[in-house]
Amino acid sequence: MFVRLGVLMCALAGFGGVAIGQGKVPKKAQKRLDHAVDQYMKREVQVAAESVAEALAIYPDYPDAWMLQSQLLEGQKDWSGAAQALAKAVSLNPEWVRKWRDRLVKLYFNAGEYAEANAWVQEVMCSDTLLDASVRFAFEAVNNPVDLELSPLLGDINSDAPEYYPALFASGDRMIFTRQLGGDARMTGQEDFFEAALSADGMWNVVRTLAEINTPGNEGAPTVRGDGRQLIFTACAGLNGSYGRRSGEGSCDLFVSEYDVPNGKFRPDENLEAVNSRAWESQPSLSADGRWLFFVRAYRNQRGEVVQDIYQSENLGDEGWSRPSRLPAQINTPGKEENPVLHSDGKTLYFASDGHVGMGGLDLYVSRRQPDGSWSQAENLGYPINSQADENSLQVFPDGRTALFATDRNDAGNLDLWQFKLPVEASAESVALWRGKVVDAETKQPIEATVQVLDEKGAAIGAQRSSGIDGAFTLAFPSTAPVFLQIEEDGYGFYSETLQPTDDQDPFVTIYLQPLKVGTVLVLNDVRFERSSSELDATFQPDLVQLARTLSNSDVRIRIAGHTDDEGSKERNQILSEARAESVAKYLRGLGIAEDRMETVGYGMSKPVATNLTAEGRALNRRTEIEVIQ
Repeated sequence: MFVRLGVLMCALAGFGGVAIGQGKVPKKAQKRLDHAVDQYMKREVQVAAESVAEALAIYPDYPDAWMLQSQLLEGQKDWSGAAQALAKAVSLNPEWVRKWRDRLVKLYFNAGEYAEANAWVQEVMCSDTLLDASVRFAFEAVNNPVDLELSPLLGDINSDAPEYYPALFASGDRMIFTRQLGGDARMTGQEDFFEAALSADGMWNVVRTLAEINTPGNEGAPTVRGDGRQLIFTACAGLNGSYGRRSGEGSCDLFVSEYDVPNGKFRPDENLEAVNSRAWESQPSLSADGRWLFFVRAYRNQRGEVVQDIYQSENLGDEGWSRPSRLPAQINTPGKEENPVLHSDGKTLYFASDGHVGMGGLDLYVSRRQPDGSWSQAENLGYPINSQADENSLQVFPDGRTALFATDRNDAGNLDLWQFKLPVEASAESVALWRGKVVDAETKQPIEATVQVLDEKGAAIGAQRSSGIDGAFTLAFPSTAPVFLQIEEDGYGFYSETLQPTDDQDPFVTIYLQPLKVGTVLVLNDVRFERSSSELDATFQPDLVQLARTLSNSDVRIRIAGHTDDEGSKERNQILSEARAESVAKYLRGLGIAEDRMETVGYGMSKPVATNLTAEGRALNRRTEIEVIQ
């Protein structure tokens, strides 16, 4: 490795054959060092190394020779050897300490010898503040490691070839990953995609190759929407600049493919033109609902420096993908960022970087999107998840704790997929899945409808359109707080359900939407009134907001009917039901629904739909019904 010649010349400039405090340098030693420097300048590294060794054999206390020895070992990435040689040089020539202390700290740091690096930092503060902070962090991290139990995935997913860049489905039981075939994928080898599934006995086994996507070129770094029906991946130009059957803008671009349900494979991929540029785009990550895309872009700035940062783009539906925007300084640094992965909770972002305080090389970090849309300061996942080597390809399962990444710690040079438990402070929220299909209640044909999950305040956690082919949808949402599940489509009555964290969720549901026509009745079970009052609760009213949207997209007239349980007198319940129906109408008028499109009626306790002998039955009887009357 031929680098840092300027540093070498600065280190050796003006040495006159005298080792300070050590007496006269023997002429034979000086001659061998002169020859070593000459050979080093000519890129004859091996010859230079031999001459340095001869000089040190003649005169072991020769600081200039130890300095060149350090340079040679650093060029070979022998960080520990380079550090020891430089330490010897500055011990023999103390005047060099202040000039070379930062480099000495960096070499010990790169070697993972954090105690030695920290000792130098403690002795005299480094001028490199990031390095100083990283040394202190690494020293403390090694002495306070997080509990970690690593194990390779069971089954046939790992092979003698490298496996990396896993892309989990939201269900956590399927993935698409990259396998390198036949040598260095960047030069003569090939990268292909494979799909694997988790069986009940805990085995991850390959179920198919993505033959419809794979080419003789390189495909790498895939990501899938939570339902597995949209694939975005990286493809790069070959050494001849060609993309093969594809066309691209930069050296690497992102491509998208939709899953063809009847044929059981992905459709022909297309260049994701809206987010690609003449720069290098790679390592995409889709949010579970497909709304957000994160990826890495690299380019050279005007000073010729490589800038590699994480960007995001929003899916705007019919308008396509938004112009990509760079994530803020809490995540991106002047260093290199890689491999962003957004967890299914929609707010926890894991990524790799060498620009934050860390253990050296690429470390893994986590940042969380805040309610106002900002991002928290990145946090290092700690030791031994991170080390002085590069860590990457992290994915986290739906439970928010089980993590998956690629490592070669069991077989140097051969990446395999391993799993471990994240520490609590680095974990994501556990998520639940809402999976099912939407069909017409009369024809039983699939409906392409808007499916969404809202939080307690009515903010969307996730949303997508159900498939027009089979009506299928899959949405992930945090399982730690109440949520509202909603489905709607023009021309149909809507579906709404409130789900508590303790509620059991069916693994797969079929939602029947009623065509919106005269006689259609919608039951609103979650209109929230103050107890024993006709006053609406001041909290978010999901059913009424959704009803207002449905009415705004149609021209039907409705009758709002109030119902009560049998607690209290018949007369009081009749009055209460009428007043509650009128409160609903007032609320809808406030949302822009014309008064002449609504009429109200109260039925009191006269039309129960369940027994009044149980709390559950009484809750069903306390309802608001909407009937289409015109």
